[in-house]
Amino acid sequence: MIAYVKGILDTKTDSYVIIDVQGIGYRVFMPSKSIESLGELEEVVKVYTYYYVREDNISLYGFSSNEELRMFELLISVSRSWSKICNNNAITNKSVKFCTSSNFR
Repeated sequence: MIAYVKGILDTKTDSYVIIDVQGIGYRVFMPSKSIESLGELEEVVKVYTYYYVREDNISLYGFSSNEELRMFELLISVSRSWSKICNNNAITNKSVKFCTSSNFR
């Protein structure tokens, strides 16, 4: 796991930054508000990261502080739990799955 990336801010866009760490550019997806607060190009920055791995996607998500990262981890853990409950107890209607409160009884 990559806990953080510290290096020179090379590129800023609306949805990601590229941080140069000793010649390797890491693309880190971040909220636009966090990108704005990072600083200027060519400055040294430190971004706390979440390493996201799925069979069709590997990405780095970045946050300005460890607290923001922890909140993100909490939110995705709740989202995964909700998804698992819905997938195991879903009601199918016209090829659309619905997860309702009745599924939790």
